[in-house]
Amino acid sequence: MEELLIYFRIIRKRWLPASLVFVVVFLFLGYERSKKTIPLYRATGTIVFDQKNPSITDPFAVGEQKKLNNDLILIKSESLAEKVKEDLKLPLEIDHKKLAQNLIAVNPDKSDVIQLSFTDEDPKKATEIVNAWIRNYVQIDKEQKVSQTRALAKFLEQQIPESQESLEYTAEKLKNFKQNNRILDINAEATSTISIISELDSQIANINSELASQKSRLNSLKKIFPVDSEAGIASSFMNESPIVGSLVKQIQEIQLKIEQEKIRFGDQHPQVITLQKQEAVLQEQLKNYSSTTNIQGNSANNSQGIYQPGSNQSTLLSEYAATERQIKSLEAQLKSLKELINVYRQRVDTLPQLEFEQQQLQRELTARSDVLQNLIKNYQDAQIAINNTQGNIRSTELASIPTEPAINRRLTYLIQGFLGGILAGSVVAYLLDQLDQRINNVDQIKEYFTQPVLGKIPDFYRHNKDKVQSDLPVRDNPSSPISENFRALYTGLKFMETEEKPLKIITISSSVAGEGKSTIAANMAIAASGLGTKVLLIEADLRKPGQQKIWEGIDKSAGLSDLLQIEHNSSLSEVIIPLMTNLDLLPAGNTKSNPVALIGSSQMVHLLDELSDKYDLIILDAPPVSVAADAQILGRMSDGMLMVIRQEKANTSMLASSSESLSQADVNILGLLLNCFISDSDNYYYYYNYSYYYDKKDKKKNQLFN
Repeated sequence: MEELLIYFRIIRKRWLPASLVFVVVFLFLGYERSKKTIPLYRATGTIVFDQKNPSITDPFAVGEQKKLNNDLILIKSESLAEKVKEDLKLPLEIDHKKLAQNLIAVNPDKSDVIQLSFTDEDPKKATEIVNAWIRNYVQIDKEQKVSQTRALAKFLEQQIPESQESLEYTAEKLKNFKQNNRILDINAEATSTISIISELDSQIANINSELASQKSRLNSLKKIFPVDSEAGIASSFMNESPIVGSLVKQIQEIQLKIEQEKIRFGDQHPQVITLQKQEAVLQEQLKNYSSTTNIQGNSANNSQGIYQPGSNQSTLLSEYAATERQIKSLEAQLKSLKELINVYRQRVDTLPQLEFEQQQLQRELTARSDVLQNLIKNYQDAQIAINNTQGNIRSTELASIPTEPAINRRLTYLIQGFLGGILAGSVVAYLLDQLDQRINNVDQIKEYFTQPVLGKIPDFYRHNKDKVQSDLPVRDNPSSPISENFRALYTGLKFMETEEKPLKIITISSSVAGEGKSTIAANMAIAASGLGTKVLLIEADLRKPGQQKIWEGIDKSAGLSDLLQIEHNSSLSEVIIPLMTNLDLLPAGNTKSNPVALIGSSQMVHLLDELSDKYDLIILDAPPVSVAADAQILGRMSDGMLMVIRQEKANTSMLASSSESLSQADVNILGLLLNCFISDSDNYYYYYNYSYYYDKKDKKKNQLFN
């Protein structure tokens, strides 16, 4: 935003050359061209494409917008433009490339319509070109459609055998899969297998229940017979035999006698030993009998273990043996059923994968079958479409001869001239501003002077030019903002002085003539005197004195130059002119041919010393620094120098030269005073208030006179 404001300030400052350039450019670029303009006529035709339904060349109706984009490119092609040129027999100087460039083809709102338009000075010619373009494109579209259909039919004819072979291969693959995995109907097999597994689970549960019942019964029988079933059966068999019964009875009788004899005679009595031998013989006979009857073991080894049951016990022993046999049979059945159910469960686990693979093969078979059917159908359609002359274009609307001009370039040329004038004027203003070496902003000053800016004085001649303005606004309008500026300037200088280094002698100069240093020196002297300071204003510019023009009615005969001459005996009281309370003026006096010698003389030093004792402040109105060495000499004699810089008066080269010469002379520059140096932000404040005070004063004068 700041850069834009700077640019507007440049335009306002350089308004005259910018306006001249604007007028010239507008007249030649806009007005003259608008008078010579010729109206242009535009002829428009329309092509409507049939792309809403699938076609033989695009069976799935995809890429419609892409096709329209391709059609737009083809319509704008140079080959089509050349055909149009040949059909209309246009002159040779008309280039077919330029013809294609001037044709406008658009697809409005991405519809199935393409509009063709051509603009020309001759409405009939524009119409003929558009219509010829449409006719040629319709013919090209038909030829392309037939060519595409033939190519498609040939391609389909090649693809049908391959697709059929692929279908047969997939069908064989599905057949082998079913045979290898013994599959007829996976869903039916899964249902049947699950039913079988459920039945087997039920049978296993029943067998487990029966097995538990038989084991419980066996445990009950074991409590009655503490031997296994085979031993019980053997004992029962032996007890039923008469021989075994007789042997057992004899053994029991002998054993009873042995116990009785042991009681009577002791263990080693011959009678006891004889009975024991008889027992051994009987035991051997019983054992031999058992061996001959294939009954081994328990009863033979221990005759005491042979039971002599009755009929009920024999029945229980039979049940005992039958229960054990039933348990073994149930356990065998349970093992067989578990093995069988595991087989069925493994089959069930493989069924999902088999079903997935079968579905994949089935889908592949269906897809290949559909592809083959589509290929056959499209091939048949292609054979029919070859004889059809209808292309992709549904209808056309030829252009009619326009009666009204489409483009009035008169207004266009005027707008171009207006914009071109603004642009050219702005560029000229900017270039002039860049080439202008005059000082326009504070940043330019800071490149050469590092001292602070002590004050800004507005141009009090800028506004109200119809009124007579005073060179001394501090005297004539002490309450104005300009007067406040000078009082603030002097107050700032007072703050800069110290007891060791008071500011009693101040030199005021500038880089070039015409920067207003004399006016500023006079007003500053008035401001200081108004604050109670006894001030002497010395007109030290002996070449071109300016104070005598500012102060009217002063004597111009004697002054500073007369005091500095040795042969002149003028006293101070004769040449110093009282101007106001606390303010005196020492004029330049008679102009001499060698002012530098007078200014640099010892008399000047003695004069300043003498005057310093009589006045609180001495202001030296020195000549410009670039004119002569007077300013540098006076700057060395004074306590400090104020440099006055006026906007758009001094230039960069003068500032550089002044800065260098003052630096070499070792002049104490107190600061810078910017005269008529006002930015846009300052304009309103200064000039509004200045106008306010002046208008107020004028109103008071009118009231007094009335």
